[in-house]
Amino acid sequence: MNTKNLIIAFAIVYVTTGIAIGVGLYYAGYNADHSPAPKRDIFQELQDEISATNIDQYLKHLSSVPHLAGTEQDLQQAEWLRDNFKTSGLDQVVVVPYHVLLSYPNMTHPNKIYLLDDKGNANFTTSGRQTPLSQPEESSPLAAPNFNAYSGQTGEIESDGLVYVHYGQQEDYDYLESVSIDVTDKIVLARYGASFRGNIVDLAQKKGAKGVLLYSDPKDFAQQGRNEVYPDSWWMPGMAVQSGTVYLGNGDPLTPFYPAIVSAYRIDESDALLPSIPVQPIGYDEAEVLLRAMNGPLAPEKWRGDLNAPYSLGPGFQYGSGWKIKMNMLTANKMVTTYNTIGMLYGEQEPDRYVLVGNHRDAWVLGALDPSSGTACMLEMARAFGKMKLDYGWRPRRSLVFCSWGAEEYGLIGSYEWVEQHAKVLSQRAVAYLNVDIAVEGNYSLWGSGAPLMNKVYLESSKRIANPNAIEVNEGRPTVFDTWVHRYPDANHPDKPRVGILGSGSDYTAFMHVLGVPSIDIRYTYKEEIGSYPLYHTLYETHHLLANIMDKGFVYHRAVTQLWTEVARNLLESVVLPMDLDWYATYLNESVAGIKNRYGAQLEANQATLTHFERAVANFAIATRRFQNTSLANLDPNDLLAVRRINDQLMQLERHFIDPHGLPNRPEYNHIVFAPSSSDGYSSSSFSGLTDLLEAVGSETEAQRPTEWAQIKQHLSVIAFFIDAAGQSLNDYL
Repeated sequence: MNTKNLIIAFAIVYVTTGIAIGVGLYYAGYNADHSPAPKRDIFQELQDEISATNIDQYLKHLSSVPHLAGTEQDLQQAEWLRDNFKTSGLDQVVVVPYHVLLSYPNMTHPNKIYLLDDKGNANFTTSGRQTPLSQPEESSPLAAPNFNAYSGQTGEIESDGLVYVHYGQQEDYDYLESVSIDVTDKIVLARYGASFRGNIVDLAQKKGAKGVLLYSDPKDFAQQGRNEVYPDSWWMPGMAVQSGTVYLGNGDPLTPFYPAIVSAYRIDESDALLPSIPVQPIGYDEAEVLLRAMNGPLAPEKWRGDLNAPYSLGPGFQYGSGWKIKMNMLTANKMVTTYNTIGMLYGEQEPDRYVLVGNHRDAWVLGALDPSSGTACMLEMARAFGKMKLDYGWRPRRSLVFCSWGAEEYGLIGSYEWVEQHAKVLSQRAVAYLNVDIAVEGNYSLWGSGAPLMNKVYLESSKRIANPNAIEVNEGRPTVFDTWVHRYPDANHPDKPRVGILGSGSDYTAFMHVLGVPSIDIRYTYKEEIGSYPLYHTLYETHHLLANIMDKGFVYHRAVTQLWTEVARNLLESVVLPMDLDWYATYLNESVAGIKNRYGAQLEANQATLTHFERAVANFAIATRRFQNTSLANLDPNDLLAVRRINDQLMQLERHFIDPHGLPNRPEYNHIVFAPSSSDGYSSSSFSGLTDLLEAVGSETEAQRPTEWAQIKQHLSVIAFFIDAAGQSLNDYL
């Protein structure tokens, strides 16, 4: 097919699927069979229907072959989900393509790192690939060589210095500066485990580094020793490498703020938020060789890991002058098509109100945990809901949307493009978004992060899910809630479990931080205090790892699926949306108290006041109590218009925290209460627009930084305005 025909074909496919999804969003459910379904205990029917065996089989298929975004395997799995959704009985299923900029290594010539002697000969060379250790799928020719997506400069990059920068955070560079070590024109060696790799690279670039090498230290990721590793345990072997994107943005890099549809204007690649320096991950066996070759002062004790190396800081080499480090980089960016698979089960009474559940599908290699554990759970949930329709004629009150996202690993691309395309409709009609990225990353406890509005439905649902841990049950903790609150009690409310807040690590980001759709992220997690599970984004995320080491019998996967299903059912079926405003009021009150405790003196010294902020929070609490004690308490559930009005107020509350102008210096994030940290995209903080500004000025006064302090004062007024607006939205009248 020539290029012209290819473009025409893509346009036809896009228009066809675009119409299909548009019809679904606007008219879902109006052609449904409205005959009354027999009364059944749908909660129990759904819980009983969910099968661990089915989840196991789905996962085995999904993780049998590498499925990097934008490849033929990506399309095959998108179509496989489409077929499964249709078989399950969903009313509408479409595969939606987006033409986007992704990044790939050279499949036949891996990126390599060389330690060169004073004659230019290679004293040491990295492998560029991970060694198959156990399962046949690890030897797949489709497994990509080691790479970081959107790495900058290609070709050969040499430096006469290598500097160890610990986790590559600002405090690490502050220490290096204090001992007179400059990374300008040097290649830096940084550890994974403390922040998002994109932030590590961005900071290194700002400091003048010529390139970045990333590795995972066994002190973090092989804590039982280098002999107790995969395939015998979940710990990381020496040649394992964590791949991942180093793109700081979200969505297609060339169509910021707008969907990558056929008509889209694309900016030049040089204007995109992509790094300009090369980046390459290596195994800790390889990092050990480089660290042993380095000289210079020893790193501080807390910087040292468990490698057999002195952890010298560099920048020189102990073998004398003339030695160099060289990066041979062939990673290239490429325009390709990735795919979302969207399925809908039409609602009966309120078909134009959507509860969305989502998981991404693409993986760096085999992806058994990230993301296929979640994909397998979503397939089983769709099958269970579909069975209720096919066997019993049941339909939910509201519409249920299943979302299988493409190209999440590159920067949440599939979900961002879809949300950007349907933003107006979703802003008006989306009730909530429920995300499961990695269903099981450990078997220690349930964990959840989300908007305070979602806490009630999440916690109450977790009280109905049987504990998959027999030891915990014998200890008197029969539900997943019981173990969660036992192992992660909230510091201020110990009778409740701790619930995290959402950063930017998965597909909830566009829903929560851009549109203000209340969102949660669900998973079973580990006990260890490490940045990720050890085999995250490596070749060794296999079915074997889950089936034989982490979740024998897939009982934790089943529990996650049951909980995900029950949260969705509750939001779908409740006449009044199960959203508790007290959680939000409490959260805002605790947040402003924390800000006052940490920054109050600094603000007061510079004539910036928290008075209006505190007053707005107090008024919000009054408004929520009044709403619950009057509007909710006096609601007639048979008055359909009154119910609709109350639900709209609940559903829209989160949207009132959305500033269309974005946060200060970060227009891509709109939620004034919740946003990813500017220094670590994985984490989140309360009112990060304000705290980022305060951290940036540090101890400098208004006289020293008048522009920045004016921005702080302005943003304080913006915060107070939006909190007031949110409270006022709960009134019936202006």
